[in-house]
Amino acid sequence: MGLNFYIYAPKNDPCLRSRWSGDFSAEYTAGLKQLALKVKSAGMKFGIGFSPLGATADSAKSLPVFRRQIKLLAEELRPDYLALLFDDMKISLEHEGVLQNAFIRECLDVLTPYGVRLITCSSFYTTDPILEKVFGKMPECYYSDLLRGLPDSVDFFWTGAKVISTEYTEKDLRLAADILGRKPFIWDNYPVNDGRKASDHLYLKPFSGRNLIPSLASGLAVNPMKQTFLNLFPLASLRKALETDNAELISKAAAENLNFCHDGSFTDFVGTCTELFASTPLGEITTAKRNSLLRLLDEMLPEKEHALHKTDPADGSAADADTGETEKIRNEIAEINEIRDFLNGKYVFDPACLTG
Repeated sequence: MGLNFYIYAPKNDPCLRSRWSGDFSAEYTAGLKQLALKVKSAGMKFGIGFSPLGATADSAKSLPVFRRQIKLLAEELRPDYLALLFDDMKISLEHEGVLQNAFIRECLDVLTPYGVRLITCSSFYTTDPILEKVFGKMPECYYSDLLRGLPDSVDFFWTGAKVISTEYTEKDLRLAADILGRKPFIWDNYPVNDGRKASDHLYLKPFSGRNLIPSLASGLAVNPMKQTFLNLFPLASLRKALETDNAELISKAAAENLNFCHDGSFTDFVGTCTELFASTPLGEITTAKRNSLLRLLDEMLPEKEHALHKTDPADGSAADADTGETEKIRNEIAEINEIRDFLNGKYVFDPACLTG
């Protein structure tokens, strides 16, 4: 689909957030290594996110531990990117920008010999006033303190005019560049659905309003939905949406990409639900409609599982099976189960996602 990097930064991994200062177990480190190799073997660059929650409260004590952890990640994983994340943290200190600047400098000092690209996310990563309501008032000199003396090579994530931006206009992107003193690295919160309201939706529509990002931003990272495989539907459109804002061309490109990893009939079925899931909260979908969709999914599943058995039997007798067809079927089985679980209310909002 034309995407070229993956950053591992889940909010439910305590080793990279709430327990960031603790020792990493050999098993945990081995798992990250395996993931990094998997990503790189697919021809993509690998990155890891690190959120040192509470570190600035006692920087003299935290900085040496922080340096040790960053060095370990750089040595063990050899990532292409490291994302140092200060988002979703309560702000109580007037000199928070100065403190975060010190951690960015320390991180850059460790990473430079390894050739790792540093991207950071400030506590205020949009002009959306909602951040101050949730995390505290932005210190008056926050950005000037944060950016002081940092080289242009340090990228900064930015979500746009809103935490969840529906489009990225020239005005929005140039304002971000003025604030950050460099082109923003867009952190796109579409199709993410981990918020209180968003958890009641699936966002399967194509991207739009992204065609200015290549010329006015230094990069783009997309924050996915909780439903892993269903992300393929919006992601199929992203590359073309960076080239044009023509909805017809974007939809056509998405359909072509989806044909490589889905059966046409299943893509058509998802298309019939796309608007419903985007516009109607789960609790407002009628019982009759929900049961109708569940019946259709329950009818599809045995057929898909039977087809998978034919292309990839457990006894290994089909050595010449079409691996592409097998992958298509596996994708669809996973997506059927994700839609079923969504309709059955199994993706519940977790308030912890707001504060780590």
